[in-house]
Amino acid sequence: MNSQEQRTTGASIEGLSRMDKRSEVSENPIEDLQRRNADLEVLYETVKDLSSTLSVERVLQRLLDRTLLHLEAEIGSILLLGDDDQLRVMVSKGLPLDVVERTEMKIGEGISGHVALHGQPLIVEDVEAHPTFRRRNRERYYTSTLISAPLVRNGVLLGVININNKTNRSPFEPHDLRLLEAIAAHASVALGNARKYEDTLRLSQIDGLTGLANHGHFYKTLEREIERARRYERGLSLAMIDIDHFKHYNDRNGHRAGDQALVAVARIIGDRSRAHDVVARYGGEEFAIILPETALDGAHAFGDKLRTAIEGISLDGEEPLTISVGVAAFGLNITATSQLVDAADAELYRAKSLGRNRTCSPGCY
Repeated sequence: MNSQEQRTTGASIEGLSRMDKRSEVSENPIEDLQRRNADLEVLYETVKDLSSTLSVERVLQRLLDRTLLHLEAEIGSILLLGDDDQLRVMVSKGLPLDVVERTEMKIGEGISGHVALHGQPLIVEDVEAHPTFRRRNRERYYTSTLISAPLVRNGVLLGVININNKTNRSPFEPHDLRLLEAIAAHASVALGNARKYEDTLRLSQIDGLTGLANHGHFYKTLEREIERARRYERGLSLAMIDIDHFKHYNDRNGHRAGDQALVAVARIIGDRSRAHDVVARYGGEEFAIILPETALDGAHAFGDKLRTAIEGISLDGEEPLTISVGVAAFGLNITATSQLVDAADAELYRAKSLGRNRTCSPGCY
């Protein structure tokens, strides 16, 4: 447990201890003490579970599953705040799919937006009777009772967690809200750590100029895709792309114009690639595209469409750009990463030797 987690645990225990003080005047102090000990056990198990992963997706799913279990509820959701200051559902349970897909709200809007705006947990014993939230509840899905807490780390809002409808249909109590608040505090630390790790990992895989995958990430991904193609006997192709006469373009127009050309070509390739394709800057003026589920003829056609899209592009009146494309596919004679790269690179070299501004693949002349 790191220092921040220790501070959060201390604050959570202190908050739950307020319940213990009230046990002095409680009708059943032993039962209250037992409940407090059970809550501390919940916090301990939650911290241990959330701290065991650095995946944002896993942190969120484990958080929701554990919270629903311990609070004995049937509906839950976690919304995260995006760069556009909109809250969106990232994980949920018990919500209609159409609600999850279309839920997007500003800070201050609805229950989640209210909690995000004020940074304080909220308990609504009867949503249908609440003057502010009643109408919106009827428009979306049935909620009888609800508790909500902000996810905040170092004073920065990360999102909101909502827990709806106890399984026994009784309303949530203040004790439930205090437990949710304590769980949310720990979850915010784990979520922040996971985000930082994923951001660092993502930056280590990205080319700084073009925003595409870098050379190292390209090879790791290609090895994984080759193993997948081998195991499931699926198609896999690779396209290698080189900007024609780029050294001449750089010498004539300057390195700033050369960088702009690289970014422009990278954007066109990225915009025309599928979501599951992996586009990388292989090095210098050379790009590579991993094409899963794609046979050689489809990869050749795709490469030639890219060539046509880039052909004749002129930046700020400079001389037009063209590219050469080499394509190869995983198959009987190409079964290893190095073999696929070498085969696509050989076709690229053939395209350049035949006059550039063309696409070549085995058996195509």
